[in-house]
Parts: sequence; C-alpha cells; structure tokens
Amino acid sequence: MRIQIVMRLIGGLLLIIAGVTVIPFLYGITIGEVYWSFPVTAVAIALLGGLLVYFGEKSSSYSLRDGFLVVSAMWVLSALFMAVPFYASHIIPHFTDALFESTSGITATGASIIDDVDSLPKSFILWRSLTHWLGGMGIVVLMLAFLRNLGADSAHLFNAEASVPRPGVILPRIQSTASKLWRIYIAFTVMCCLALWLAGMNFFDSLNFTFSTIATGGFAPTSSGLFAYKDDTLIRVIFIIFMILAGGNFTVYDKVLRHGPMEIIRDYEYRMYLIVLAIGILIIMFARVMQQGDSLGGAFSDSAFMLISMQTGSGFALSDYDYWAPLAQMMLFLSTFFGGCSGSTTGGIKIIRIIILIKSGIIYLRKSIHPELVQAVRLSGKVLPAKWIQLSQQFFFLYMLVFAVSAVGIAGTGLSVGESLQCVAGILGNVGLAFGTLGPTDSFSVLHPFAKWICVVDMLLGRLELFTLLVLLHPGFWRGYFVKRHKQSYRIVSE
Repeated sequence: MRIQIVMRLIGGLLLIIAGVTVIPFLYGITIGEVYWSFPVTAVAIALLGGLLVYFGEKSSSYSLRDGFLVVSAMWVLSALFMAVPFYASHIIPHFTDALFESTSGITATGASIIDDVDSLPKSFILWRSLTHWLGGMGIVVLMLAFLRNLGADSAHLFNAEASVPRPGVILPRIQSTASKLWRIYIAFTVMCCLALWLAGMNFFDSLNFTFSTIATGGFAPTSSGLFAYKDDTLIRVIFIIFMILAGGNFTVYDKVLRHGPMEIIRDYEYRMYLIVLAIGILIIMFARVMQQGDSLGGAFSDSAFMLISMQTGSGFALSDYDYWAPLAQMMLFLSTFFGGCSGSTTGGIKIIRIIILIKSGIIYLRKSIHPELVQAVRLSGKVLPAKWIQLSQQFFFLYMLVFAVSAVGIAGTGLSVGESLQCVAGILGNVGLAFGTLGPTDSFSVLHPFAKWICVVDMLLGRLELFTLLVLLHPGFWRGYFVKRHKQSYRIVSE
C-alpha cells in the first residue's frame, strides 16, 4: 500500500520532532522550571513515530501524491502535538487557544492569543520560539536534511512543500540541497543572535528574537516586544538586515557562497523583491511626511522597519501604526499579500508569482490588440512554461477565494468588516499582525473560537501554498492508497 511508504516517512520525522520537544524541558531544569508535559509529549510523539516506522514500508520511489500527503500530515500533526505542552500544563487552558498558538508558531505566523507574555514560564517562551524556528525553513526540508537514502524521487516531497515556479532551478541532489539550506539557516541564526547580544540585548531575549526573526515569525519573549528597543538604532538596523535576508531566497545565498555577492543582483526575483520593498517604504514615508508632518529621518526609520516586517511576515512592530496616515496603513495592508522571494521563510503570494502575473497580464493585453501576436513570458532570459503561468494564475485565484470565504466566516462571528479583512490578510499571509483590536499592541485572544479555527486552517493553507492541503479534498487523490499491492510472481515453464 502507498500509505505504508508515507507512514514510514512521517514516523521518521516525528522522531526528530520528539527530540526537539525535550529541549525546553532540559532548559527548564537548568533554571528550576520542571514541566513534565514536555517529556510526556516527546514520549508520545516518539511512540507514534516508532510505530509508523515499524509498520511502514521503506522505499526510494515517491510520487508527488506521496509528497502532498507526507507534507500535509506532518504539518497538521506537528501543530497538534506542539499544542499539547501548552494545554497539558494549563499554560493555555483551552485546547482551541493552544492549537491556535502552536499552529501560529510552526507556520511562523506569530499571531498570539497570549495577552501577558511576561507571565509565561521561560520554558514555554523558548518553546514558542522553537516552533517558529523549526517551521521557518520547512519541516520537510528538515526531514530531507537529516533522513538519508530517500532516493532521487524525494524531490517530490520538496516540491509539495514549496510549489513556487522558478526558471532554471534543477535539484538533482535534493538532500544535498536541503542540507545546504539548513546550514545557511543555522548560520544566519548564529549571526543574528550574536549581533543582538553584542548590541546590548540579554542572551535569552537575543536567542528568542533570533528564532522569530530568521523564521520571519513574530513571537516575542516579552509583552512589550520590540517597543522596549524602539530608541535603539543599532538593534533596529540588525532586525532590518536579518528580516530582509530571511525574506530572500536561500538558494541564492548558496550561490553567493560559491560565486560571490553579485549573485544577489543577478537574480531577477531578488532584485524585484528589493525594489518592491523600496517602493513601499517611499510611499509610507510620503504619507507620514506629507499627511502627518513627521520628520524625514523618523519617517524613514519607522517606515522601513514596519514595511519590511509586514511584507516579510516577520510580524514585529516598533511603533503603533494604527495612528498612521490612511495611505501608510493601506500600503502596510497590501504588503501582507506580497511576501518575499520563493525559497524564503516568508508567506504571502510571493514576488515570483506577482512578476509572472504582471508579465502574463501585459502579454494578454497586447494579444487583445494584436490577436496573432506570439510572445512568451520570460524570466531571467528563460521562457516560462505555460503550465507555470497557469499554476500562478490558479494560485492567485484560490488565494483570493480562500481570503474571501475566510473573511466572510470571521465577519459572521461579529468582527467588523475592516478588521475581518485585515485579520485574514495577516493570517493567510503568515504575517501575524493586523489593525484595530488585532493591532500591534493587542492579541488575537478577542476572536471567537470559530474564528480561531478558521485562522488555524488559514495559517496552514498559507504556509503550504494552498495546493498541498486542498488537493487532499479531491476524492481521486485517495484512490489506490489503501489497496494492498500484490507482488508479481513468475513461473518458469520448460518445454
């Protein structure tokens, strides 16, 4: 049965997650906090993982359908298991809230239902940040980096987690690529943590802020978040630099290591990513200077930080943008749809898809004038296959459909129209920030339980690029998965 192959892969990854779950418990012991919910959860995860590995079937041949099921199951199971320590320790008394918090963590969304982070035990502050860091680069990329001998078809697992079209990208050694991505991810983590620590932040806060920043998450280790450092220019600059880096394509950084920093400029998507950030910053600066009368220097600093934070989905705030000019707020709202580059830790539509949609839209306009015109969409000098254009168009349609349906559902719980739209934009784009009662100085605890369940689904849909989860709803997906395969036998007939 195909399901046995999937079971073994899921089991192997659950064993890795079980090991990570012990980390907050060990840290708690060193500071006198002992919460047995961590080791108990780790044992439960390990038992399930061991059973799945034992009853599963080893294989080096995987289909894209296997990839969809492995990825979807792992993200859903991770969110469920990571909610258990919160709920079992009564840190978060309601399971819906615990699941919201864990899903927000693992999907690097950063929306929180905890009003007073300062009251949390440090073990759970570290646990929240660890969920960010673990999910930031991608759970399946973690599996590919640590589980060996998966075969060349393991590329289907990689593609199922990040179905973003990129011309000219060939992954003949997918496990080697996954290992490189994780090494770069870890290197950025170490550099960011050291930079914040040397800039004057205490080590525990530096570590937790780093986990959130590199994963473009948004959980903060204190209730005040980054507001406590709003006057510290050096810390602000460090955050801006690493948020931009986290929003870039990590495969480009691998090229930088091999061929030099000019690879960033040569990459078309990365250039457009920086240009979009710059345009957004200028628009917000204009609004704040012309409509609010702010100084140019202060407007630039705040505008740059908030725009980068929102577009990359980092979800940090240094000022209360609820009091900014309407144009500035609109630009921040739109940036939640953009996201960063493909191959980054960000959510949203992604810059590469926006480029494809714009280019294909221009060509369709030309063809309406000149029906016989033959012109192809090109990226970095390469012709883009028609199926990639269609995939981007389908993604955009589904993204806006999910956005609309979710906004209607949340509005049905009593939230205002504006706040419902802003809530879904921040959740589906894995940003974790919204406006009004869900703004930078508030939490998502005010949401109705039904609205929280909508948010949980949207966070997973946004992180998994929609298709990976939605394809499981098609009846044809499951055909043959639970049917036992019969081995063929041959009989030699002698004449």
